[in-house]
Amino acid sequence: MGYFKVKVYHRGCFTYKNGPLEYVGGETTVIEEIDGDRWCVFEAYAELKQLGYVEENISSLWFKDPVAEDMEKNLKLFKTDADSIEICRIAELRDHVELYVVHKV
Repeated sequence: MGYFKVKVYHRGCFTYKNGPLEYVGGETTVIEEIDGDRWCVFEAYAELKQLGYVEENISSLWFKDPVAEDMEKNLKLFKTDADSIEICRIAELRDHVELYVVHKV
């Protein structure tokens, strides 16, 4: 696996306010040069730490294929090594993957 990008959605929240599930508010940051051979949940938290977040303040991480439009059907919880492999598989096809940060209130 080579390098890929992660498009991080953070400081927002998931809502059904306008109909279908969407992530509203917050910011979007693209992290480049993610090493697919090292990518795992711990690496994701290390990247998020560089954006000023600590793991204790993050409730969960979710990911999806950027071409999949239906968020509710395509969002997957990022928690295991199998999820890391799925993210790398998506990134191989699309050059990047979308990562959503859910913050603790």
